Amino acid sequence: MKVWKQLSIYTSEGSRLGTRALHTAMIATALEQGLYSAIAVKSMEGFGPQMAIPTANHMALDSDLPIEVRIIDEPERINEFLASQRDTLGTCVVVLRDIEIFWAPQS
Repeated sequence: MKVWKQLSIYTSEGSRLGTRALHTAMIATALEQGLYSAIAVKSMEGFGPQMAIPTANHMALDSDLPIEVRIIDEPERINEFLASQRDTLGTCVVVLRDIEIFWAPQS
């Protein structure tokens, strides 16, 4: 069994990188760098360091919901990705953990 890394980056819908949503820019960079897997997961509600509790209430059209960008690849490739993103992670919470891949289709 091979040990890989899972990188989780917690941000929000309102976080931007220029004119793009931050999570969209990170997914695009992960694709450009050829990483194995990258997804963005939008939360229904939650809070972060700012302690607000945004919710997916239909009446709250201006909500700023939490988003997790989750990337999986080999440790060296995750470290390269992180190095390329250091300037964009200022307001994000970043979690890095070892994971075991039990089965994965080859690309």
